[in-house]
Amino acid sequence: MSEIVVSTSPVALPEPRVPINIRPGTMDDIPFLDSLQKLHTKQVGWMPTATFAGKIKLGHVLVAEEPSPRPSPGVPGEGVRVGYLIGNDQYFKRDDVGIIYQLNVAPGKQRGFIGAALLKAQFERSAYGCKLYCCWCAQDIAANHFWEAMGFVPLAFRAGSETKGPKGSPRVHIFWQKRIRSGDETTPWWFPSKTAGGSIREDRIVLPIPPGTHWSDAKPLVLPGSESAKDSGLSAESRPKKRRQLKSAQSAALSPQHSLRRNGLMFDIPAPGEPLPETALARTPKPRAPRVKRACDPRLASAARELRDRWLEAMNAQPSEGRGKYDVARMIERKSAIETELPRLLAA
Repeated sequence: MSEIVVSTSPVALPEPRVPINIRPGTMDDIPFLDSLQKLHTKQVGWMPTATFAGKIKLGHVLVAEEPSPRPSPGVPGEGVRVGYLIGNDQYFKRDDVGIIYQLNVAPGKQRGFIGAALLKAQFERSAYGCKLYCCWCAQDIAANHFWEAMGFVPLAFRAGSETKGPKGSPRVHIFWQKRIRSGDETTPWWFPSKTAGGSIREDRIVLPIPPGTHWSDAKPLVLPGSESAKDSGLSAESRPKKRRQLKSAQSAALSPQHSLRRNGLMFDIPAPGEPLPETALARTPKPRAPRVKRACDPRLASAARELRDRWLEAMNAQPSEGRGKYDVARMIERKSAIETELPRLLAA
């Protein structure tokens, strides 16, 4: 088992190139979050506005804003929003692992350390017991270089969307993780052996990145079930037709069998003995076949869990610090929990 390859010693995180203020998100930020998400949906994924509202209520949203060039008189702290972060200091119900769901910076404001400042703010506001942060990133986008520069380490991968990859090919998601405490070299790495949530909402086996391979190298995909109609539980008759076939069938049903054009209008002339046509075609929606959630083979899931445990055991036996180009680590004061946390809890 090879060691985790890390870069050279990091430098201190430079100040953002524009003066920014980072604050918790509010309901007024939802239009901004949604509009910026739509610009970069292929990179950050998609969340409904109701999900945004729920994340804001839970305090999982941070917004970065710069001073307004034309501040309104009498409105203190008014600024222009330039980015946001959605994250949580718990992942898979683990108190020691947090996750970044979305990190998004407005066009024209990127490469100005705004994303790095949002990351550091997320680390600083996390619970004391949170020592690791992770994220899933599609292998084919440039954001992987950002996570690498921030000191995240690529540990594992899984199959992503089957159509949103380059030229409609299957996508691969890379699992990045970082020890967020400054100088931490001993916190064990961790990743799940299977995921079933997210936008895919299907079982995905998670495999460790093979030793000696780079995160950008081709990865074998493990997909649950089969693409055939037989394995998916849908017969050929119950499978949905193509939109073009449905449109042609509807136009054929609506086209008159006997017509007469007069004064630019079309009149239907029924044949002798034929009942009068209905004034409007009754359109009854056809029930859609229920979506079958594909599950992976239990034996494969068990094997993936054992492979994960063995790989992590060997990897964690070699203490190493994931260092990036920039230092976004969290500074922990060497004081007792009573001295640091009790006043904050009483003030809340």
